[in-house]
This record gives sequence, C-alpha cells and structure tokens, in this order.
Amino acid sequence: WLGTKYGLSNLYNLETLDLAENKLTGKIDYRTLYNLKSLSHFDVSVNQLSGGMDALVTPSLTYVDFSKNNFTSMRRFGKVKQSSQTLRFCDLSMNAIQNDATDLLENIPPNIERFFASNNRIDGSLPESLNYLPKLGQFDMSSNALSGSLPGFADSILSLQELDF
Repeated sequence: WLGTKYGLSNLYNLETLDLAENKLTGKIDYRTLYNLKSLSHFDVSVNQLSGGMDALVTPSLTYVDFSKNNFTSMRRFGKVKQSSQTLRFCDLSMNAIQNDATDLLENIPPNIERFFASNNRIDGSLPESLNYLPKLGQFDMSSNALSGSLPGFADSILSLQELDF
C-alpha cells in the first residue's frame, strides 16, 4: 500500500485505520499518512513494528495506539500541529522507547484524557507541563527509568482517576 497510485495516501476521507494484531514488521512510512486529513483513529498495536513513531501524524487524530511493538523512539509532541489540540487517547506502552521524559512530554496535547507509556526505557524527570492537563483521567508511566519529583497534576485533580508511576 506504499507508493502505489491507488495506495493508502489517496484515501482522503478515511477516518479509522486499524492494523492491530497483524504481525506487521518494519518501520512506518508516515509520509503515506500525511494526506489523511480525516483520520481520527490510528491503531497499529500488537505488531512487530520498529523505528520511531509520530503520535500527531494527521490533523484530526483523536486516538492513537502504538502499544506492544518494538518502537525505540517517539517524535516529540509539537504545539504547532493541529492534532495537538484533538488528541485524546495515546498508548505507547510496551515498546522500547528511549526518549527523555521531559523532551517527550513537554508539549503533551492539552486535551489529552488517557496517556499510557508504561514498560519502556523512558528516563529523566517529568515536566511541569503535566500540571496543566484539565481533562486527564488516566496517566501511566510505570516500569520506566523516571527520576526526580512528581508534578502536582494541579489542573487534573478533579478528572484524574488513575495515576501510575
């Protein structure tokens, strides 16, 4: 489906792409996804994918699941991407991500509701920006190499239901 005349990048109105549990291998060529302006649900969990991941690959993304693969890095969240305002669910758990926690999470989408990045190799301390997530209900960074003090999750205190380190 990569690079063909009738490939994935031509499905402009595609809203859901679920490739979970398919024994997919290799790296994702995100260029094929950039034209999918309507894509809101992207799931590649439980495969054997590797390399880096981009959780904000399309402008209307609300749900992304990269869990249970072999990804080693994640492109940091960018404030300028439109999807940084729409993303609600992000699961990066059970990979081999080796990013620094502050670098990875400094610009976490402000409307995120559920974020999972457990069982990786993420190190360092958590950024203060985690204090400003008013809709956060679940946050799991357990089984990593985190250090330093914990943020207070001040704006999330009323919505936070699960917090795991």
